[in-house]
Amino acid sequence: MSAVTASTMASVNTTTKPLTLAAVDDVPVLLEGVRAVLQQRLTISTYVCAVTTDDLMASGVHPDAVLLDIRLNDGSSPFDNVTRIVEDLRAPVLLFSQEARPSVVQACLAAGAAGLLEKNANPDTLTEAITTVASGEPWLTEEWARVVSGTKWMRPHLAGREGEVLRIFAAGLKIPSIAHAMGVEDTSVKEWLKRIRRKYCEVGRAAHNRTELYIRAVEDGYCDPPVLH
Repeated sequence: MSAVTASTMASVNTTTKPLTLAAVDDVPVLLEGVRAVLQQRLTISTYVCAVTTDDLMASGVHPDAVLLDIRLNDGSSPFDNVTRIVEDLRAPVLLFSQEARPSVVQACLAAGAAGLLEKNANPDTLTEAITTVASGEPWLTEEWARVVSGTKWMRPHLAGREGEVLRIFAAGLKIPSIAHAMGVEDTSVKEWLKRIRRKYCEVGRAAHNRTELYIRAVEDGYCDPPVLH
């Protein structure tokens, strides 16, 4: 299956403006289900399915709204994915996920996401949420609004390579292995890790050792939490 598929479709309903929509999720069958739901309720000119943010960017489509799964299997940062779509495509992002960590959701909202919709939402709610963010308005349920507003959390801004170092470091690699994977010297990795620790400490979130830095990486969506058996 192609990583990106696009189609032009008709709809049983009409709106004043046909929408160009995109959905990013690594479960293609889910995207097809969303397509079937929306084409019965909206006038859609183009619907793009992508399994990664890179694939969406490569499609050349500039959507009116993007439905984005927070956790993708390519190891990308949820914060970075939202930032790229908002800044490069100038498109509103509706998070579409079962992500349960408030800090990760809050990070995505801080990056510019227009709202969050859980994947078990009914078709009419999905349609309303998409048309709302496409019109430039935010969409956030009362429950999630309370959750993210009540989270005492600050996410430091990590530059591109700092975020990459944190993600690889949290996976358990040693500094020489990280340097080899990134094509840089050990000293560069050490300096990036030093900056990362300092930035976390500056916002009141300790990251003095490997364990604390791993916890910060999990909290902020740079890696998945451990699987308990």
